[in-house]
Amino acid sequence: MTVGAGCAIYLNLLVVLLILSIIGMPLAMLLGILPGFWIYLTPTLALYALVRVVWRRAHPLVLLVVAAIPPLALGFIVPVLANRVTEERVAAILARDHGAPPMLPHGLSIAYAIDQGLGSPDTCWDTCQRLLFSQTATSFVQVPLDKVPLLASLPDPVRRFSLGSLGTGCDNSRLQATYASEKEAGRVYPMPRLWDKLPQLARQGLCLHDDAVRDARADVLVVERWNYDPAFRGFRFDGRGWRLSLHPIVPFKRREVFRRTPNGWARLMRRTEVRYARIAAPLWLVPGFSFDTVSPSHWKWRDQRTAGSPIEFYHPTRWNGILANDLAVQGLR
Repeated sequence: MTVGAGCAIYLNLLVVLLILSIIGMPLAMLLGILPGFWIYLTPTLALYALVRVVWRRAHPLVLLVVAAIPPLALGFIVPVLANRVTEERVAAILARDHGAPPMLPHGLSIAYAIDQGLGSPDTCWDTCQRLLFSQTATSFVQVPLDKVPLLASLPDPVRRFSLGSLGTGCDNSRLQATYASEKEAGRVYPMPRLWDKLPQLARQGLCLHDDAVRDARADVLVVERWNYDPAFRGFRFDGRGWRLSLHPIVPFKRREVFRRTPNGWARLMRRTEVRYARIAAPLWLVPGFSFDTVSPSHWKWRDQRTAGSPIEFYHPTRWNGILANDLAVQGLR
């Protein structure tokens, strides 16, 4: 059984080849359940050897049943206790959520903070353009999340995009090419770009300014936390390797909106999304598998679910899950 369990966990190619053959499919299924049996049989045999020495006159079958009780009991007790802790941790993550995407008045400056390595810090992407070209915001700047305490004096300059007067400050070089949506341009092909709004703005005496700044303070602070880790060291339900956590909780995603007040930042909204699962009872070891999908070796999960406030769909003319403002750019039809 140890050899079979080892083959199921470490020789994935063998299992795949067996599955692809009709004759080998039953053997592949057997190999798939051997790791689960192994975690119960191993401590059972160890306990059996111990009690066999103590009670030599007892019937071996009786001793085997007695030895199997503790591992089987733990197989049910551990998931129950682990799931209780998992639910408590998820509840703690969501405990301070409040509010909904706010409707902001026009004419405010916005600072956007997101995990290092995410976003488009050196370009004015679609949301940046819609915020400015709809004149919802007067300026937009993106900063790394860990630099939020240093907004007034950043160690490295960041790009602040804004609409300003026509003149030497005009710079469109960091505009990201973005097609308009049907709501903005109708059903026309080819679809216009958002930057086609610039000639209309020029007639109003406005153009895009792109300035390097160290002072990124703004009227509104949007914080978007993905717990991004380039090395993917956090828990995931997919991928290679091992996931033997008894608390399968994916690093949460959180969106917060703050408004500057004379007394400091006032939080208007905090919404969190967290994915997690419960451990199945009895505790069961599932070997990893790699074919058209990749899954790790893990304790068997059940009831994978998403709690909190997930973003259910993408809406091109709204900053979905963050602001309630309509950011459609008018005049592109």
